[in-house]
Amino acid sequence: MRALLSLSVAALLGACVVRVQPFVHHAPPSGVVVAVERVHVHSAACGHYWFDGRWYFHSGHVHAVGCGHVFQEGTWVLAAPVVVEKVHVHDAYCGHYFHGGAWFYMHGHRHGPGCGHHWNGSLWVAVKF
Repeated sequence: MRALLSLSVAALLGACVVRVQPFVHHAPPSGVVVAVERVHVHSAACGHYWFDGRWYFHSGHVHAVGCGHVFQEGTWVLAAPVVVEKVHVHDAYCGHYFHGGAWFYMHGHRHGPGCGHHWNGSLWVAVKF
C-alpha cells in the first residue's frame, strides 16, 4: 500500500519514478580522487572508476559483476542499472542517464558540465571519455 501511495504522489508531482535493481544499488564513492591518463586501459584489476565528474581509485578493488560498477565505453563507472517506470521530465538532479539501450542511476549525482553525460534535448546520455 505504501509503495502504491508513493507512486501516486510521485506521478502527481511529475517526479522521477525509477526502480533500482536491489543487488547493484551503489554506496557513495569510496577511495581517493586521482588523475587517470588518457592512455590508461581499464581492466578488472585496475581499481579506477568514474563518478560525478571525477576519477576515483579504490585500492585492492577488483571489478566484477555485482561490484557496484558498470563497464561503459571502456571505463568503469559507479552506477546502478534501473528501470524507468514512468516518462518524466529529466533535470540536472534526477541522477539517471541512458547508455547502450539501458537506463542507469548514479546516487547523489548532479548533471552538468564535465559530469560525463550529455543533454540531447530530452534526456541525459553517457559520453565516451
